[in-house]
Amino acid sequence: MNLVFTGIQGCGKGTQAKILIEKHGFKLIEMGAQFRKLAKQDSSLGKNIKEIIESGNLVPPEITDKVIKKIIKENKGKKVIYDGFIRNKGNKKSFEEVCENYKVIFFQLSEEKAKERLLGRMYDPESGETFMAGTEVNPKTGTKLVKRKDDNEKSILTRINLFINTTLPVVEIQKKEGKVIEINADQSIQNVAKDIINELKKYDEYLK
Repeated sequence: MNLVFTGIQGCGKGTQAKILIEKHGFKLIEMGAQFRKLAKQDSSLGKNIKEIIESGNLVPPEITDKVIKKIIKENKGKKVIYDGFIRNKGNKKSFEEVCENYKVIFFQLSEEKAKERLLGRMYDPESGETFMAGTEVNPKTGTKLVKRKDDNEKSILTRINLFINTTLPVVEIQKKEGKVIEINADQSIQNVAKDIINELKKYDEYLK
């Protein structure tokens, strides 16, 4: 009952996760949000993570892998979407040590489209949610949206290159293992959601 969402930054993973949560009872655990919470802490670890995030780099594996194992163990038996949990081969190894049965939803989107979306998106500093360009407040809470500090061109390019060079090779391995469901993310939100549901219907345990 575990889904792993992966794709180039800006591919719309968060939006699709919300749909599965509302309609099919999934729980979302997003690694980036976990790290942003830590980054707000007035500690050496928090300050270190904050600096890493704002530079557009990835949190070191020795920190990431401990968090991965802890969270998965706490959510055994639940319908969970893990977003941003498997970004490299080390993450994959740590994840599979505590969770062997999972499917990867791979959101396919071009580099150009991803960059365009990221430069325009807005961020809720309280909930960690992201919204499309032109949105000024969170429609649910009324919280004023801001630009994330790491949504600048330099950081965006860094993250895109990290995905291509580090995460994409892992996706290719997962494809060979039969774990990957490929979704075209360059279409409307509704059509992406429809494609995901149609694919998940092939696996009874995901939509119970």
